[in-house]
Amino acid sequence: MTKNVFSNDPTALGKAITLIESTKKEHQVLADNLLRNCLGNKTESVRIGITGIPGVGKSTFIENFGKLLVNKGMRVAVLTVDPSSNETKGSILGDKVRMETLSKEKNAFIRPTPTSGSLGGVARKTRETIILLEAAGYDVILIETVGVGQNETTVREMTDFFLLLKLPGAGDELQGIKRGVMEMADAIAINKADGHNINTAETAKVEFTTALHLFAPKDNGWSPKVLTCSALENKGLQPI
Repeated sequence: MTKNVFSNDPTALGKAITLIESTKKEHQVLADNLLRNCLGNKTESVRIGITGIPGVGKSTFIENFGKLLVNKGMRVAVLTVDPSSNETKGSILGDKVRMETLSKEKNAFIRPTPTSGSLGGVARKTRETIILLEAAGYDVILIETVGVGQNETTVREMTDFFLLLKLPGAGDELQGIKRGVMEMADAIAINKADGHNINTAETAKVEFTTALHLFAPKDNGWSPKVLTCSALENKGLQPI
């Protein structure tokens, strides 16, 4: 299985991810061996975490941004995290369907995963899955969080860049002064800046930019940016 992962076999990669997600003890031994082999073959990738409330357009944004990267000759992997039911433990896992065009690209790999009770916006084995994707040679790994609010900061610890998507005119501009996901963001993109929302999006951009000044500077010296974009119309994605 390890050689097939290295050779970019999507089927083998999917089975490898299923293996490391398994809770069976016999599978965990195999998963540990697989991960050790992958660590010795991992490549340097750019990891981008993307979060935002439900309805902000994360799937549309990721699909069009992913296609932009693929068209530039990059290999792109997308990890999407769906919430699990507290009662049935099931999950819809519909993100691959919502990214139908990107899923057909030869150099794109999309893997939906349930949270299975994990907090912080990511799945229980997201970190290990990233190791597999890097061993498979993907240039960019996009991680879409569940999208439930201010506590989705775990993904920041496992990514190089953390993007927060916001809606124009959603009435949460003042939320910018709260600690949490806003404080962790490396950039904020006001999505759905199209049609009658354009002026509202520009206003939100100014307000969020002002809010960011209330936070202490990042240790690496990076100054978070606030941008506007329309994933639906494929506008404003290039600078991000």
